[in-house]
Amino acid sequence: MRKLATRVLVLVFLASAFLALASDVAKADEPKAKNVILFIADGNGYNSDIMGSYWRTGEEFGLEYNKFPVKGASAHFMLHKHSDGTVEWDPEKEPEKNMGYVGEEFWKGPQGANWRPTNTQTTDSAASATAMNTGVKTLGGYVNISKTGEKLENFADKNYKAGRSVGVVTTAQISHATPAGASAHNESRGNYQQIGYEQIHDLPLTVLMGSGHPAFSNGKKVDKPADEWNYNFVGGRELWEKVSKNDGYHGWTFFDDRPDFAALAAKTPGSADLPKRVLGVVRTTGDVPPIDGDADNPDSMIERWGKETVDAIPSLTEMTVGALNVLSQNENGFYLMVEGGNIDHANHANNAANSVLEHAGFSKAIDAAIEWVEKYSSWDETIMIMTADHETGQIWGAGTYDDDNDDGKFKEKDDTFNEFMPVPATEKGKVPEVQYLSGSHTNALVPVYIKGVGAEKYYDFVRGTDEKAGEFWKFDGKFIFNSDIYNIMSAASGIK
Repeated sequence: MRKLATRVLVLVFLASAFLALASDVAKADEPKAKNVILFIADGNGYNSDIMGSYWRTGEEFGLEYNKFPVKGASAHFMLHKHSDGTVEWDPEKEPEKNMGYVGEEFWKGPQGANWRPTNTQTTDSAASATAMNTGVKTLGGYVNISKTGEKLENFADKNYKAGRSVGVVTTAQISHATPAGASAHNESRGNYQQIGYEQIHDLPLTVLMGSGHPAFSNGKKVDKPADEWNYNFVGGRELWEKVSKNDGYHGWTFFDDRPDFAALAAKTPGSADLPKRVLGVVRTTGDVPPIDGDADNPDSMIERWGKETVDAIPSLTEMTVGALNVLSQNENGFYLMVEGGNIDHANHANNAANSVLEHAGFSKAIDAAIEWVEKYSSWDETIMIMTADHETGQIWGAGTYDDDNDDGKFKEKDDTFNEFMPVPATEKGKVPEVQYLSGSHTNALVPVYIKGVGAEKYYDFVRGTDEKAGEFWKFDGKFIFNSDIYNIMSAASGIK
């Protein structure tokens, strides 16, 4: 009897071992994303995104990425340092202190957009970019630095180790918070010169594109001597003078004029003359203007910005496609982060007309990336994620509040809040009639759209459900944390 029992136990053990091995083999055989493309629309909540869709298509969800198979949302919040210097966060315990987003609180009224529990607060771009690139929640202003001040390994670092290439593209300065979060490490997002130096001199980035040019503003030469130029965003004057000579410093091919960006975008993967590394600094110190932001009429952008600016400044589409061409040279794959950085600035200013222009430039870049993947790669080896780092402005449809004192700004003590109204249906090329309840970041949910191999990983990281948000924005209401963007990218790509 004992022998029989022993044999049964052995058989059970062997069966369990076989099943475990089969499971491991099955996991090993799961398709992996060779290429990871992350699009971040800074300051773009669901209603800001809908505004942009109406502007370009005349439909509420008419953009190409709106058709992605995964449609969800993300809660973006950062950690709060208490007055005694302590930082606590454990979402598994005492959710009333740690869940940075609670739908029941959000939908109570305008004040819900900045409701927060004890241990979290409304995020900034640096903390959010850190969460998306490391999977770790941190404090405001920290760039890939933990709440205790330790350097964090980010998704770019892990791609380097896996032999993959990394690219960063933005319509903001190259060393601004979001592109910094996708590449660099610093205890303060405001240390632009240190961040720029790390990006250009220290990191093995393959592509780095954005603004921060010391000598130009919107394509026009700055009327100051070189001693008075602003070199902060590009690592300081000494580094800038070395790399901008374009004589191969650290292997970079440098360019700054639109024809060079356009020529790179016009190439194809496999072209013999593709550069190995590209540093493209757009000819403006400040934001890259959305020169293709009109819904239909490109000439209107010449009227808006002037021919000199349009001739000198590349579109985000040109930068994105050029970056993809360069990154495609690595047979191991790549990670590309593309930021539409100035939707945030428009929404801070409560400027819906500028917001939709910025959004159009961003969504057109996604269209071009989708076309590139389908022409030169495939969804069997690529995952593409579109999201935002936070919402800005608390945008709602007209009629959400009565402006009782006619000052054009919502103040809860002066104005009458009615109810949250949806962004009204608007024909293509028209700016929807909306109202802003804030000029700041909020903790509203932001959209998440995913397509490609591993897209379903989204559902492994769901943190909660907001049924009202689901009804309002036509998805299942399930949301993740921004730190789960990292988890999804890691799981999909097989880079642990």
